[in-house]
Amino acid sequence: MDALLDIVRAMRLTGGVFLEAEFTAPWCISSKIAPEDCRPFTPEPRHIIGFHYITAGRCLLKVDGQKPMVVERGQLIVLPRNDEHVLASTSNLRPVNSHHLIQPGPDGGLARIVYGGGGEPTQILCGFLGSDVPYNAFIALLPNVLKLDAADGASATWIESNFRFAARELAGGRAHSPAILAKLAELLFMEAVRRYFTSQPPLDSSLAAGMRDPIVGRALGLIHGQIARH
Repeated sequence: MDALLDIVRAMRLTGGVFLEAEFTAPWCISSKIAPEDCRPFTPEPRHIIGFHYITAGRCLLKVDGQKPMVVERGQLIVLPRNDEHVLASTSNLRPVNSHHLIQPGPDGGLARIVYGGGGEPTQILCGFLGSDVPYNAFIALLPNVLKLDAADGASATWIESNFRFAARELAGGRAHSPAILAKLAELLFMEAVRRYFTSQPPLDSSLAAGMRDPIVGRALGLIHGQIARH
C-alpha cells in the first residue's frame, strides 16, 4: 500500500529500544513512556509511539476501556498514542509504577528492570518512536493498541530474525548504533499498521477503502505527506 507507506515516511520517525525487562510471576506494572526516556536517542519528541516486544514468556496487556489482551513470545505490541497501560502476569494484581523499578544499564548501556515473585519468567524489550508533530490525523485513526505476531504472515521471517538480532546485540552490550534500532522499530511499526488496515473490511474503514483505490490512495498519501501545504 504505497499511500500508507508515504504517510508513515512523512512522519519522520526516530527512536529506538531503551529498556529490557525480566519479570517473574506474579508481577504487575503500570507503564507509559516519558519524554526523558527518549533523550539518549533523540531530542524529546512531541509525539511518542510506544512498543513492547515479548522475547520470552507471555503477559497480559490492559489499556483503559478495553479488555485485557494476551501477548505471547514473538509478538509486538504498538501503542500509537502512548496510552498508559498495565502489563501483568495475571489479572487482579495491583500495578507498580514501572519507572520506580528502572535501573541504569552497566557502562551506560540499556536500562533494565528485574522484578517479580520468582515464578514463570517473561522478558520484554521496550522502545519508542517519536515525531516532532504533536498531532497527526493518521495516528488518530489507529486503535489504542496494535498487535503484530512475528510468527504470522509473509513477513514473519524478517521480523523474527531482525528483532532477535537486536535483542542479542542489546544483551551483549554491542548495540553501538541506535539509528539501526530506530529504523528497525520504524519498519515494524509500518508492518503493524499495514496489517491492521489490510485486515479492515472496506465498509468499516473509509481510509482503508480509500487506500485500496490507486487514485484516491495516492491522493491520501500526498495529503498526509505534505500536511502543512495549503
